[in-house]
This record gives sequence, C-alpha cells and structure tokens, in this order.
Amino acid sequence: MARSEFLDKLARLRATNCEELPTPELSILTRTVTRLRRSGLQDKCLKVGETTPDFEFIGPDNSAQSFYSVLEKGPAVLNFFRGFWCQYCKTEIEAYENIQPELQQLGCAYFAISPQKPETASYTPSNYQVLFDRDNKIARQFGIVYALEQVERGLFKSWGLMLDEVNGNPEWELPVPATFIVCSDRRIGYKYVDVDFRARCCPEQLIEELRSFCDCG
Repeated sequence: MARSEFLDKLARLRATNCEELPTPELSILTRTVTRLRRSGLQDKCLKVGETTPDFEFIGPDNSAQSFYSVLEKGPAVLNFFRGFWCQYCKTEIEAYENIQPELQQLGCAYFAISPQKPETASYTPSNYQVLFDRDNKIARQFGIVYALEQVERGLFKSWGLMLDEVNGNPEWELPVPATFIVCSDRRIGYKYVDVDFRARCCPEQLIEELRSFCDCG
C-alpha cells in the first residue's frame, strides 16, 4: 500500500465518521483530543535518544522472552494501538502486514502492542505477533497511557463497547497511537506519537526512517 493510498484510506474513514456520527458524539471525541493535547502527554512520553525499558512477552513458541534479547539481533519496531474494535487501528494494522517482508529484509523485528485481550479480538494479523499489554504495563513505561473521563466512558458504553471487559481491566485506560523504532543499542531512533486517534504513522514512512539509521542495521 503506497503512502498516499494509506493516508487516503484514513481520510476516507475520517470523512465517513464525520458523516455518520451525531454531532454530540463528534464533540466528545474532539474534546478528548483537545484535552490530551493540553495535558502535554505527547511531549512527556519517551523521546528520541532515550533508552527504552525492557519487558517480557510470550513468543510464538510460547516461551518467555525479553525485549532486550530481541534487540541483540537488530532493531525493532513497537507499534502501540488501542484495539481491533477501533477502525483506525484495524486499518493501520492491516497496512503494516504489507511491509513485513521489507522489515525482515532490514533485519527488524516488529511488535503490535494492544491492551485488548486476545480472546475479544475479531481480527488477527497473518504474519506477525500481537502482544497483549495487560493493564497497559508496557505502554505506561513509554508514557503514552491516558484514562478516559466519565463522558468518554459513557460514549463508549452507548456504542456497546465495554472497555473494561474488552481489556480485562476496570480502569478504562488506553494508549495513544504510537510507533517507535528502537535501535540495537536500546535507544529510541524514531518516534511517532499523536494524541489524535485518527492520526497514524505511515508504514512507508517507517521503512524510510529505518533505512536512514546506519546504526540500526
């Protein structure tokens, strides 16, 4: 999927939502984005050049692995998303399936990370692993977690989206969309973080950034 095609798809999705969602619901979503921008969350999260934390996860072979052990073999991409119930997230995740061969050629590992319980997901990527971030523990270490306010919770409930059940956590928290390139020295080489849930890192842009890091090969 070309960059323009991916961005056009997001733009069409946004236009459709604007047409279909009632004005009061759109206002709640807009106020949420404004609130998060004012909170400074986008600037408080881990920055380029900072060292990433280590974390453990269960690999495809059902064995416990550490993120740092992955970095010993090369760079890695961490892609945090809200859940497969989110249309923007699903569009992004599907697009990232298409660049897996290029990531492999660059010797780069890729992890999609979400607080959504695997058993509640209606979609599973075919060629990479999705990590269940229980209680947003990994995302919290990167500084990208926020709590939904009561009006936002009410909106989700009106859609039939019981986030506490979907995530298996009573706190009603989500990560903002974020993509990090972590170099083999454990430092962040590139980051894309936006508090607007409709904005996402273009997969092709990510590939370009990866190729520019001579120390991430």
